[in-house]
Amino acid sequence: MKNVILTGASDGLGRAFGELCVQNEMNVIALCRTKPDYECVFLKTDLKSEKSIQSACQQIKEKYSKIDILVNCAGVISLQKLEEITFEELDSLMRVNLLAPIFLTSQLMDVIKQSETDILNVGSTCGTKAGYPDQLAYTASKWGIRGTSYNLQEELKNDKSRVIQFNVGGMNTRLHTKYTGKEIEHPEEWMDPKEIAKLMFSVLSLSKQIEISDITINRKKV
Repeated sequence: MKNVILTGASDGLGRAFGELCVQNEMNVIALCRTKPDYECVFLKTDLKSEKSIQSACQQIKEKYSKIDILVNCAGVISLQKLEEITFEELDSLMRVNLLAPIFLTSQLMDVIKQSETDILNVGSTCGTKAGYPDQLAYTASKWGIRGTSYNLQEELKNDKSRVIQFNVGGMNTRLHTKYTGKEIEHPEEWMDPKEIAKLMFSVLSLSKQIEISDITINRKKV
């Protein structure tokens, strides 16, 4: 049975991917604050906390000799005007979207190299362009995770681990709702996270001789 470490496993795309892994008889190790409502190994983890991440990594190393896949999927959004950006929100967003995946990957690097673990970092299409008004912090974090993936590809080029940067456009999740308290308008016009999860799973299921280093999935507006 393959072992999959998954952040953001309790909601949105992370939940859809975690459920798909379980359906395919994989063992999901969920690193999040809320316990997912599907069968998994739940390690309550605050991705804003250095000690919490270190504790989760220690538990993983003590229990598992092999990790097959690491998916950094957790993410939060920020919608603040240029002149209203607060350090508190900037710090909170960067800890989840950028610092946590870098630190988590670093803490598990010995296991990753030994296990030939595949790493998939979930980014955003705004990390491939200028982004949108009032999303400076969010856009910067997504450019950062993309750069992280590129650097990891270079660092691990002589290892069998693959590093996949997964840039996703707007999905019908609670990402914006959690921040604004409002449901997204016209949810049928946004991409279904279950469909995106299938694509993630398909990419990770390819032969080890195939590395899709960067993939971008846009929401088609019709």
